[in-house]
Amino acid sequence: MINGIKPQMSKTTELRIKPTSFDKAMEAFCTKLEENCKPYVDSFNHMDSVTFRQDGGMKYIKVKSFQVNIETNHETGVKTLVGGDRGSIHCFVEKTTGDIYKPAGWKTPYTKGNNCVRGNIYDTSTFEKTDLHGGWLYAR
Repeated sequence: MINGIKPQMSKTTELRIKPTSFDKAMEAFCTKLEENCKPYVDSFNHMDSVTFRQDGGMKYIKVKSFQVNIETNHETGVKTLVGGDRGSIHCFVEKTTGDIYKPAGWKTPYTKGNNCVRGNIYDTSTFEKTDLHGGWLYAR
C-alpha cells in the first residue's frame, strides 16, 4: 500500500498476464501523469505545460518530465516560452514486467528492499493519484 492506495489485484496482475502491449500501457501511463498534473500546472502563472515521455534504456525505461515555463519581460511585457529541453527523471519502468520504480539517481532506479516496486503500468489503479514531483512514489 502506497500513499493510502491499495491496488486492486486482478487475475491478470497476479498471473503476470499483460492485457495490452507495453507501448500502449506506457502511453496510457504518461497520459495519466499529464492529466493529473494539469490542475497543479494551471494554478501557476509562470508554468505553461508539463509533458511526460519515455526515454530509452535496456532494462529500465526512464520516464522524464519536461516542464515549459512562461518567462515575462517586465519592461516590454513580452511573454516567451522557456524550457522543456532536458527534462528530469520522474520514475523508471521495467521493460519486461511493467513495474514502476522511484529513481535512485539520474541513471538507475531504486531496486533494493521488499517495497521497491511502486506500481505497474498494466494496473491503472496503482497510479491514480500521481503528482508532478513524484511524491506518489514514496511510501508514507
